[in-house]
Parts: sequence; structure tokens; C-alpha cells
Amino acid sequence: MKVWKDVFSGDEMVSDSYKMEMIFQDACLEVQAKFVTKGNDNVQIACDDEQEDDGEGETVINIVDAHRLNELQLSKKDCMTMLKAYLKKVVGYLKENGKEDRVAGFKAGATEMIKFIMEKFDEMQIFVGESMDTEAGMAFSYTKDGETDPVFLYMVDGCKEEKF
Repeated sequence: MKVWKDVFSGDEMVSDSYKMEMIFQDACLEVQAKFVTKGNDNVQIACDDEQEDDGEGETVINIVDAHRLNELQLSKKDCMTMLKAYLKKVVGYLKENGKEDRVAGFKAGATEMIKFIMEKFDEMQIFVGESMDTEAGMAFSYTKDGETDPVFLYMVDGCKEEKF
């Protein structure tokens, strides 16, 4: 299993147990999440779409629950300020770690990603890792048109991949 941890906080942000793909010039990891019921003793091995949930347990987003992400409430202006500072940190991290060849691609892809986030800001939920470090990486979640489960966006250059 692979886990992506934020390079600044060390917080676990996501793992490869979810459907994912690289977008925005490989600067963004797009991950498909699901709503799941936690604390329900009724375990269904073969899940039938027509079966009703008995309503017991708490409905959570699997990625948020599994990686102990915490939601932030930010204004658009505050979010943009935080993202600009984070971009500078990631560029510095890439240069310090011998990844200068990745800086241009990261900047271009991250700019596309931020434009997308700002266009859909009112639909976005913003999460940080378990440590609540607001100067570290953030995850952005929204629901695509016609879908019911959320999608998460991560700046992958601010994460390090660990194998377990």
C-alpha cells in the first residue's frame, strides 16, 4: 500500500486504496471518495443497491475518516493567501531536494488547480491533516455534476509517497 504524507507536517493525507488519477499537468492528485456508514454492526458482504441501510451509525467520508482530516472554514481571500504561501514553500522544497526540473510543471499545474478551486470555491470543502497545521498541505473536496460522492484534490508535489 502507498500512503501520501504532507512533506511539511508529516500528516497522512491519502492512500492508494482509492481510485485516483493525476491531473493539472501531474501537479494534482484527484481521488474518488465515498460516503460510508461508520459504527453500523450490520456488515454487508454482497452489497445490493436496493437494500436499505437501517439508519444506524454515522455517515462519514471514507478519506476524511481514514486519514483523520479536519475541515477548515475559510474565506476565499484567506484560502488564496494560504495557497500562495504554500506554493512558495513547495517550490522551495522541490529546489532543496534536487527536483528543480519539476518546479515549472508544478507551478503551471498548481496554477490551473487553484483557478479551478477558486471557480468552484462555494462548492469546496477544505481539509488539513490530523495536526491541523494550516501552513502545510490542504485537500479540497467537491462533488462533480451528476455524482453523489465527493472527489478530493491534493497538490501531489507537497506530498511524499511512502510504501507500506
